[in-house]
Amino acid sequence: MKQLLLFAVVLLMLSLFFFTGCKKDGFVAPKKQDSTVTTLTSGKYYYLTTDNNGDLYTLGYGADTIYKFDAVSGKTRFYSLPVTTDHDTVVVNKLECLTSDSSGNIYAVSVNNAGYANVLKIPQSGSASTIFNNIDAKYGSRITNIASSKGNFYFSDGTGIYEITPGGSPVLLATSFSSDFAVDADGNVIYNTYTYANNIGEINLNQVSPQGVKSVLVAGLYNTGTSSAFSDDIATDKFGNIYAGILNNSFTLLKVSSTKKVTTIMTSAFGNVDGPLRTATIGATFSMVADPSGNIYFSQGNASLSVFSLRKITF
Repeated sequence: MKQLLLFAVVLLMLSLFFFTGCKKDGFVAPKKQDSTVTTLTSGKYYYLTTDNNGDLYTLGYGADTIYKFDAVSGKTRFYSLPVTTDHDTVVVNKLECLTSDSSGNIYAVSVNNAGYANVLKIPQSGSASTIFNNIDAKYGSRITNIASSKGNFYFSDGTGIYEITPGGSPVLLATSFSSDFAVDADGNVIYNTYTYANNIGEINLNQVSPQGVKSVLVAGLYNTGTSSAFSDDIATDKFGNIYAGILNNSFTLLKVSSTKKVTTIMTSAFGNVDGPLRTATIGATFSMVADPSGNIYFSQGNASLSVFSLRKITF
């Protein structure tokens, strides 16, 4: 009986060793695979959005065609603006900004050569319709970002972040040093503000609730020091996390959980090197979005911004 008991103890210890790994101060869980940064492709990929299937949609700056990337077909053309004429003059349209809704519809801003910005709804069938006309008529500024949540639509320009009323009129929600913002699963508009006092600059994370109530989520999210030459990008995922990519003297990716816990995911020198987060480099993030699994996609331009790489952070 003693021999049988001793054999069982030895077997248990061997099982713990092989299933948990070990180090000199005890047993630990197996090493988790490193999160990685991967460059998927390079080209004219500036605006990004994803759908519930994890498919990715891309649009070049001032382009007329939206492309779709999926695991089965790779890159395919999703939608192109038609070429129309008016009094024998070609009406040059372009598309800017991308967002999506929970039903898989894709939305973009269509701008004609008169400067009017309209919101297009593009279902998976590819037959587009205009749902809002001339949304910037009151302000005349270029639309830089759009978002959709629970049937509500939002955009930003150089003057602030706006909600589009059912009648198509813009209503100012907040002003921000950055035109980037995101809308979480609960319909809160997430954006950053900047404060500077005593020669110290700080980026603060804020939100506007669906009821229009403004609040500070994280004061002092990032200390910019004395530098005013920085940029930021924001994304939210379905798990309630907020990601902030900040380009200052280096690149920093921060994660803010639903409980407002701030974690530094990575810091890196400027660059475009793939690999584990501890060695990868990122120059900047544009149009950062999260897929249903919580992975992050973003575009990154070269020095002249003539070519943008489509990159992914896999967690």
